[in-house]
Amino acid sequence: MMKSGIYTQLAPVLFGNDTVVRAGETVKDLGCKKVMLVTDKGVLEAGAAGKVRHVLEQSGIEVVLWAEAETDCPEESVKKAAAIGRCEGIDGVVGVGGGSVLDTAKAVSAVVPNDDQVLEDIILYLTGQKDYANTPVPVIEIPTTAGTGSESTFVAVVTSEKLDCKIGLPVPPAYGIVDSSLMKTVPPYITAFTGMDALSHANEALTEQKNTPHSDLLAYEAIRLVGENLPAAVKDGNDMEARDNLAFASSIAGIAFNESGVHIGHSAAHALGHLYHIPHGVCCANMTPAVIRFAAKKYPQKMKRLGRLMGADITSDDSETIGKEAADAVRTFARAVGVQSFKELGLTKEQVLAAKSMFYGDALCMAFGGEVTEQDALDILADAYDE
Repeated sequence: MMKSGIYTQLAPVLFGNDTVVRAGETVKDLGCKKVMLVTDKGVLEAGAAGKVRHVLEQSGIEVVLWAEAETDCPEESVKKAAAIGRCEGIDGVVGVGGGSVLDTAKAVSAVVPNDDQVLEDIILYLTGQKDYANTPVPVIEIPTTAGTGSESTFVAVVTSEKLDCKIGLPVPPAYGIVDSSLMKTVPPYITAFTGMDALSHANEALTEQKNTPHSDLLAYEAIRLVGENLPAAVKDGNDMEARDNLAFASSIAGIAFNESGVHIGHSAAHALGHLYHIPHGVCCANMTPAVIRFAAKKYPQKMKRLGRLMGADITSDDSETIGKEAADAVRTFARAVGVQSFKELGLTKEQVLAAKSMFYGDALCMAFGGEVTEQDALDILADAYDE
């Protein structure tokens, strides 16, 4: 019997090469007249933010440019942007950039019409104990990397100073525009680890408690597309077929994990990223093989299919063999596209294991569709380090 579940799509996503030229009409359709364009210095220098700004202004939209978004979306950064947005009287937010930028844009859209207390009470919003006094202004997400899937997810991942961790603030987007032409200038290493982030989203969506046949369908396709296209995009950033396929993979992996969820890999990645300031996608890439080995104990056939999609010739039905072979295939793939191991990044095993308390204490850890003990958490971290 097929598993029951809810199929969801948060917001429309306009997908395709050069679709960003329709950003102005999209923003106008949402009723916005003055927006804050949230980005960072790198995206601004690469020209993507300027292109979007030009399109918006050509459509008669007033733009307040804020290019100070920071890695991992620290709450102080959100507060600074929101204060400016409030002062300027913006009625919408447009995020142009990678995951941290898009998270910042979402968070700003909630804080502007409310106040900084939103960030102080973030856990109450995440757990549904508190609702926004004022509806967030519409936020339009325009990714410049193929990995985050933020245009299809309901949370902004913020680094909370009060809680000393990364945590999600629920802010669904109003619209997404996924245009691979904005991704041509992404350097090979960033292309690699953002692509691995998309793979991790799809992998974890397969074995989260709320997974459905629909989320599984999207997750498997995202895995296939990443496996077939990431090496080509890393080798040649101008390979637009590979860029298109990765952009699509990222977006549908986002839908899959928004509908289902992420779990062990992301709770560990959030802890390690927070403690050692390692890019999120790098953490996810290194955690994914260990997650696969652990998940194969309960979901052997799903991990067998994943392994085959990643090039492993798995014939056994033994869960331990499946887990090892599928994990090895993903680890080999990550190294082939240039993602370094924790050891190569200079971390000691003791440092990685020291993330256990934060990892196991993260609610995402318990979202896995099976039991996770404290010893399991320690073993998963050790496996991710030892390879």
